[in-house]
Amino acid sequence: MKNQLLNDSLNNRLYTLELNIKSKSNSFYDSYLDLLESTIKFILDDNKIDYDISRTCGFLVKNDLNVKSFFLDIVKVDSYTFDKLSDYIKKCNDSKHKKEKCVSIEGIINFLKVYFDFYNYYLTYANEEIIFFDAEYYISIYGETEKEYQKLLNEKKSLSEEIKDLYDSNKLKDADLETYKSIINYKEKERTNLSEENIELEKQISKLKDIKLSTIEVKLNKTIDLLLELQDSIAENRIATSMVGAMIAGEGVLEDRVEAKKERERKKKLGENK
Repeated sequence: MKNQLLNDSLNNRLYTLELNIKSKSNSFYDSYLDLLESTIKFILDDNKIDYDISRTCGFLVKNDLNVKSFFLDIVKVDSYTFDKLSDYIKKCNDSKHKKEKCVSIEGIINFLKVYFDFYNYYLTYANEEIIFFDAEYYISIYGETEKEYQKLLNEKKSLSEEIKDLYDSNKLKDADLETYKSIINYKEKERTNLSEENIELEKQISKLKDIKLSTIEVKLNKTIDLLLELQDSIAENRIATSMVGAMIAGEGVLEDRVEAKKERERKKKLGENK
């Protein structure tokens, strides 16, 4: 999160808003309203301004004269920014009832510019350091979760394909077989919350990696067993190779020489096994 607000409650709401920007989710409007209303009520409470706590921020900035007077006359919020609050509150409420699932980056920047302009008027009034609104930051995180989703989806697909032959030939352990089957048969939920979907994909990828590691261990153990079985044959082949070399060198191959070689190999092997 790029900016820090005046308390943890506001920071948590800003964090949620940024998650919706990363997902390009229409839920941005809900989180924007939640952040704006919490900010307005925090400022009013902090300055002991009387208002009806049961009212929404839309009613307060448009109809509550006490609230309007405080922000316009005391905090000195300019009328354009203050009027824009009402305008964007209405647009948020209207957008919640529309069917589109994604929010545009242009709309996000416009909404946030007004929020931070409003918030900075109060920070100036309260002698706090103002926040620089960095539009490029929000542009950079827009759709970030979707990019991560595609990356994880490709990794899951690649791992699934690596294990597929073993699955098709029924060569996986029973537990791994059931896990793999549940992963490849997993049905994605409607993608309204990509952050949650990414968490699920990360879990599936971890399980697939465990299955892959398990199959590698099985193959490695079989290879070690095979090498142990071939150990005696390897020793015999080494003796035969040595004798052939001796023949080529013209030393001749006598039975006692062969037996001597074998005896040396047996002693060597006994010494290694102690």
